[in-house]
Parts: sequence; structure tokens; C-alpha cells
Amino acid sequence: MKDLPRRALTAVFFVAIMLGGILWSRVSFSILVFVINAGCLFEYLRLIRKFQSYSDTQATVAFTVTMLFGILLHAAGAWLSNDSFVFLIAVFIVPMILLLFVTEFFLNTAMKFRNALLNAGGLIYVSLFLFCFYVLTAPPFMLGAPNTLEWYPRFAVIPLGVILLIWVNDTFAYFVGSLTGNHKMFPSISPKKSWEGFFGGLIFALATAWILSGYFSTLIRVQWLMVAVLVAFFGTIGDFFESMLKRKAGIKDSGNLLPGHGGFLDRFDALLFCLPVVTVYILLVR
Repeated sequence: MKDLPRRALTAVFFVAIMLGGILWSRVSFSILVFVINAGCLFEYLRLIRKFQSYSDTQATVAFTVTMLFGILLHAAGAWLSNDSFVFLIAVFIVPMILLLFVTEFFLNTAMKFRNALLNAGGLIYVSLFLFCFYVLTAPPFMLGAPNTLEWYPRFAVIPLGVILLIWVNDTFAYFVGSLTGNHKMFPSISPKKSWEGFFGGLIFALATAWILSGYFSTLIRVQWLMVAVLVAFFGTIGDFFESMLKRKAGIKDSGNLLPGHGGFLDRFDALLFCLPVVTVYILLVR
């Protein structure tokens, strides 16, 4: 916990940017999600480069094509109407197939299929999962409001709640685990994560969900509590998944943009796994 002051200062700045981006306007929200997508996808592609067998030219082509598709997906999600979600998924599948085609037939490498799958996996793991942000703020899906580009703060309640629950879970899992974490979960992947930390984060996330349910009626209390459970469980899986990638790549942090917190993937690894699961759950119960 010796780096706590630096982590705290970074966290304050980070929270201000996140809250401002989510609540200010639809444009600021879209820009925020766009930047998160670009940052996470960039770091993912740089990380998996260690597992691929490209020449420098081939790597540049594959990197550029994958980043372009990921950016275009979020550009479309930011500016098209919310009820275009199904259409966007269909459009997304075509570029992913084209990416595989380009990588397989034009880059001529011995591990071409594995290379292509790793690149396409980034479009799913990062870009498609983060696209769920737009679904959670879509008036026709969530709130029964007319389809409009006008931004209302109440549209942002669910993504804001999810992010808050992730922060609470991560923060208290860190503190409880640092103070009392004697039983490690999977030390070969992430030596610092403990069962005490996991349950500590879960308890505080449930308490936060209980409080949220008293202020925001977009979801009823049992639904907020279920979202907290999903966040704690799948957020932890997301942490382990990214830790596994970093361990196999032989690196400590995915980037150094956020002092004390690493890079984009380090900061949003839990969110990437939580968003699609929470989105499916909410669409089922609404």
C-alpha cells in the first residue's frame, strides 16, 4: 500500500473525467466510450503482438486494420440512432470476417490463423463488449422514451451505477485483501488477489447497490443487487483474464498512462467482462 497516495491522486482525476463524461451530454459520453475503446484496443493489440508471428510490415497492417474496425464500430454507435443496434452487430460481423480474410490470405505467415483470431478477439473483447455502453443508454430499450439523441442524465443511471459498483468492489477488495488476505484465489495468475478481498468487495458492492436502489428506480432493489453480484463475479474474472495475458506476455502493466494504476486495460479489465453480462441481464429483466 506504499503507492496509495499516488493511486489516490490518480483516482480523483480519473473519477472526475469519468463522471463528467457520463453525465455532461451524449457527446461527452460518446467521446468517453470512444477513448476507452481506442486506448484498451491499442494496449490489447500491443500486448498480443508477443504471441504473434508477424513481420514488422505485417504487424503494422494487422494493427491498423483492427484499430480501424474497432474505431468505426464505436463511431457508428456514437452517432447512429439507438435502435440501430442489431444493424450495427450485423455490420460488425462483416469487418471481422474481412479481417480474418485479409490476415489469412494476404499476410502469408505460418501462424496466420492464430494471428487473425487474436486480432478478431480484440474486436470482441474490447470493442464489442464496450459497445454495450450504448445499449445501456438507449431510450427505446431501457426507459420507454422516444428514440432521441437528446441526452437526459437518467439515461446514464445504469452505466453510472455499474461503474460505481466496479469501483466499490475493486477498492474494498484491494483494502480488505491487503489487510486480511491470507487465502489466495489463484496465485499463479494474480498473487495478490485473495478470497477475503473478493468477499469484502462483494459485501460493499451489495451495500452500495442497496443504497442505489433507494435513489434510482430505473432498476428495482433485487435487480441492483443482482447487478452487484454480476459485477463482483465477472469483474474478478476480467481481472484474472488480463493478468493471465500480461503474465504470458511477461509484462507488469498494460501501459503507463495512469500513475499507480497502469494503462487502460489495467483500469477497465473488470468493466470489459461486466458490461456484456450486465447488459444481457438487464435486457432480460426489463
